[in-house]
Amino acid sequence: MSHSHSQSHRLVAAAVLAIALLGLSGCYEDPGEVTLYDPGVYKGEEDPLLARSGTDELEAKLQNRFQAGQTDR
Repeated sequence: MSHSHSQSHRLVAAAVLAIALLGLSGCYEDPGEVTLYDPGVYKGEEDPLLARSGTDELEAKLQNRFQAGQTDR
């Protein structure tokens, strides 16, 4: 009986070790994928809608949408 008891302990220990190793593998971070940030500097792609923002035409459209949404209440 002690033989099967010892074998079951080894099986449980191996399962716990496998789960721990699998869990820790999710914590790996490739050093090449690190993004360095500079405060106040946007390094992303240019936003195509940025050129339209702040124009009178866009402000008028937004104001009309706001009014339409508020009058149905």
